[in-house]
Amino acid sequence: MAAKGVKYVDCYGVDNVLVRVADPTFLGYFIDRGASAAAKVVRKAYPQEKVGVFVQGGKGGPLSVVEYSEMDAAMTTEINQTTGRLRYCWSNVCLHMFTLDFLNQVTNSLEKDSIYHLAEKRIPSVHGYTSGLKLEQFIFDVFNYSPSTALFEVLREEEFAPVKNANGATYDTPDSARLMLLRLHSRWVAAGDFLTHSVPLYMTGVEVSPLCSYVGENLEAICRGRTFHAPSEISF
Repeated sequence: MAAKGVKYVDCYGVDNVLVRVADPTFLGYFIDRGASAAAKVVRKAYPQEKVGVFVQGGKGGPLSVVEYSEMDAAMTTEINQTTGRLRYCWSNVCLHMFTLDFLNQVTNSLEKDSIYHLAEKRIPSVHGYTSGLKLEQFIFDVFNYSPSTALFEVLREEEFAPVKNANGATYDTPDSARLMLLRLHSRWVAAGDFLTHSVPLYMTGVEVSPLCSYVGENLEAICRGRTFHAPSEISF
């Protein structure tokens, strides 16, 4: 990568259908801050949401991620008395950016230190499922070694629609992610007054091809003079 002139690495979760791959705004912010690592964050939806959060190791200390399974009830619900909001509210949603130099430096440190997260799991065995302990490592462990980390807040409804459960679950399913995508793209099109619909948009919507638009721009040339009836796909 270095031989090809690569300086920055964009890292994202493939289960998030609203990812803005190589977001130029995020990249510009990252470069402008001169940090070795950066992360997009969203506010926690509710105290018990199963997401890790960014914390700071003392005043002026490094930022790192505490996984939700490692937070006790008091930490999960603690309120910042100054803001009135959750003290630990910045969710880690696996939208990261790193300098290549930093990743090269941190690789040996991770292997030497062998940081593991302990997780209780239901493990299949010849006698059926049994309780067990699993040692895990995560990409966000590298933040512990970063001399400078920049956080960049984004809106959940625009950039975070994960798929973690099968349809039928109450949240983070393929259906819920699809609905968030359709709602977002419908807002893009509705803003230009190109969309009509015979059923409420919360039940359906339109999908804009990524070949046409990245974040809702350049739609006028494609949509002007046309009417789209949801559900519909907008492409060239």
